[in-house]
Amino acid sequence: MANEEVIKKVESIANPKVRNIVRICVEQGCRFKPHPSNPNLVNLFDPARRKNVIGDINLSSSRGYFTLEVENGRFKSFRNEVIGLDIDEAEFEERVLNRIKR
Repeated sequence: MANEEVIKKVESIANPKVRNIVRICVEQGCRFKPHPSNPNLVNLFDPARRKNVIGDINLSSSRGYFTLEVENGRFKSFRNEVIGLDIDEAEFEERVLNRIKR
């Protein structure tokens, strides 16, 4: 994917916090991958770890929607009580990025 296309895709993310998280990941080398069964969603793939680090990113969701890995390679919405992240918290972006780095 050309650099210009990646920038356009990042900028097309409706929620500003999700956009910032994705921008940071892309700057660190992650790539967009199409969702295997839903054309409205994309995944963020880390080639260094050879796995998705963020799944099911809904580019058009103003509320912000994506999934994170919990255990055994399974992904759950960040709003899930197991993960317990709140997009309205000031440190939301930092907490998501720290979780991805694990």
